[in-house]
Amino acid sequence: MERRRQRVTQAYQLLAQDMERRADLTRSSAAADRNASTTAKEGKENFELTLDVSSFSPEELTVKTEGRRLIVSGKHDKKKEAENGSYFHEYREWRREAELPQDVHPEDILCSLSTDGQLHLQAPRLALPAAEERTIPITQSPGDGEENPPEIQTSDPEGDSGLNSS
Repeated sequence: MERRRQRVTQAYQLLAQDMERRADLTRSSAAADRNASTTAKEGKENFELTLDVSSFSPEELTVKTEGRRLIVSGKHDKKKEAENGSYFHEYREWRREAELPQDVHPEDILCSLSTDGQLHLQAPRLALPAAEERTIPITQSPGDGEENPPEIQTSDPEGDSGLNSS
């Protein structure tokens, strides 16, 4: 009977330790989310984006583009066995997405990670030529089986406009 009580006590202690570790993970994950800052600068010459990824090592980070979408993700997976035979598994995953402006080419993005865990992404803005003014001609074409196309919209002197049907 005494052995059973000791085993139950031991199991209770292991469960309490596990619950405490889980609570610590939840608190650290919430703190990481609060501290995860995103800064975007929309300057004239460059597109810049800074992300706080200090809770991930460089090997745990991935930066990629899918079309005009920039995707930054981090995945942390750590397994550890304690001296007393208990097992600890820590898993975190984080992802941020941003739509690139039309004047930024996805292949021109440069990425660097500072020692304080700030991921800096930047790309030059493309100089788009100014659109020239031009007049677009209007052509008339007969409708299906009709000799003259119906008037689509007319305006009468009273200011009413509407559709005329013949």
